[in-house]
Amino acid sequence: MEIRRFRAEVDDLSNSCSDASFMMSQKEQRLSNKISMDGSRDESPYAVSQVSHLPAGSATTTPQAPGQLTLASTAFWGFLTTQFLGAFNDNYFKQMVLLICASNVAVVAGKGPANPDRQSLAMAAFALPFVLLSGLGGYMSDRFSKQHVIIGSKMGEIVIMAIAFVVLLIPGLSADAQLIWLISVLFLMGGQSAIFGPSKYGILPELFRSDKLLPVNGAVQMTTFLAIIFGTVCAGMALDLIRGFLWIGSVIAVGIAIAGTVSSFLVPRTPTANPSLRIRLENLAIPADVGRLVLLERGLLKALLVAAVFWFLGGVTQMAVNTLGKSSLGLSSTRTSLLVAAIGFGIAAGCAMTGLFGGKGNGSRWVTGGSWLLFISLSLVAFLGSGQLGVPVSSGVQGEEVLKGIVHADLLEWSLRFSMALLGFAAGMFVVPVQVYLQQAPPPELKGRLLGVQNLVTWIGILLSAAYFAICGIVLNQFGGQNGESRYQWIVFASLAALMLPICVFYRLPNVEANNPRGPK
Repeated sequence: MEIRRFRAEVDDLSNSCSDASFMMSQKEQRLSNKISMDGSRDESPYAVSQVSHLPAGSATTTPQAPGQLTLASTAFWGFLTTQFLGAFNDNYFKQMVLLICASNVAVVAGKGPANPDRQSLAMAAFALPFVLLSGLGGYMSDRFSKQHVIIGSKMGEIVIMAIAFVVLLIPGLSADAQLIWLISVLFLMGGQSAIFGPSKYGILPELFRSDKLLPVNGAVQMTTFLAIIFGTVCAGMALDLIRGFLWIGSVIAVGIAIAGTVSSFLVPRTPTANPSLRIRLENLAIPADVGRLVLLERGLLKALLVAAVFWFLGGVTQMAVNTLGKSSLGLSSTRTSLLVAAIGFGIAAGCAMTGLFGGKGNGSRWVTGGSWLLFISLSLVAFLGSGQLGVPVSSGVQGEEVLKGIVHADLLEWSLRFSMALLGFAAGMFVVPVQVYLQQAPPPELKGRLLGVQNLVTWIGILLSAAYFAICGIVLNQFGGQNGESRYQWIVFASLAALMLPICVFYRLPNVEANNPRGPK
């Protein structure tokens, strides 16, 4: 009897231990799921920064076969081609719409009043989806396979560009109504890019080992800048070549979208990072823990605001350069796009120089030097565009050969191109250290989501740039008389220089202690 009682007690104890172990396992699983839902999703286009700090075996770093990919692999070149063509099409179509807006207000002497400049509306239409949908794009990149999101986004791009083609073929549509429809298509293009971005950057650590991420990201950034430059220039060239046959430009965009979709099928399939992830409203904007960190660490708050101001300046500058070239100086679309492209080349050079020579120094010196150079270059553009030195000899010349528009220019036009390149170079010097600070300063568990907030704030700055440019146009027309926006566009550049002045004088980028996991110094 005693033996049987002892055995029964042992069995009861064993069952109790098993139940306790099962309950602990369930609690751990629920906790793991909660952490995964709350903290693993990265809405930022800089997803690499967050993933690289997560421990091996976490939800977003599930080991998989494609993790051994190299830069020479077909999969990598398929990915690189996909993202290059996507960035090219974004900037090609956006610049084409912006130039059409600027062309509508370009006034040749004796031909009457200008139409309203809708560049600000177009820029707002492109930027607004990034503000509204960046969080949704981040959610989809974790909830579904990133490869599926990429392919689906590229297919959507074909449909959107086909809509533009149909709009341009509608008979009896006025030029202004046609432009409004094209701006609506630009809104859809922005939405497609907002969904595409997080998966584009987030898939990299799933395809490549950590020691390959630096050269991979370097190649991605380099091709992105090249896509921006070539897309912008090709838009101007296409408008000059096709003139009254705008539908040809949309056919080109459809072809680029199809090519990008084909190359996207070369990207390997990746498993779903978190199939049980649920949408939380706060993660579509600013997560509470990130908000608390930013309020406590004023260095982060200032860096976020400065980054937003930088992209605000960039948004205004692109629209102002288009109006300055087309309306104020009477340049062709090709010559105007070359001014914008000069800024892109300058940014690439500035980023490269800061990356090569600024790695071991204090980033604050580069930010301060870049801010003063931005002030100087903006002031120089304002002076050259004011008409004090006249207008370029190519003013009013339309229908010239593209090569001639690129190579042949007088001293004033070359000075403007140099000033734009200097402006871009200063921008590269300024933005790289700020970006590095935002990647290094926050603790690892908040790094990705803080960069997601930066992405949101960045596009809010670009959206505000559209409103600012529209207000400037109203004020200049109100006080400058008929076509005042065209004649006094240089004032916009002068106002941007004035906006940079407080940053030049008062802002200093904080240092980050390399061995301090708590964040900024």
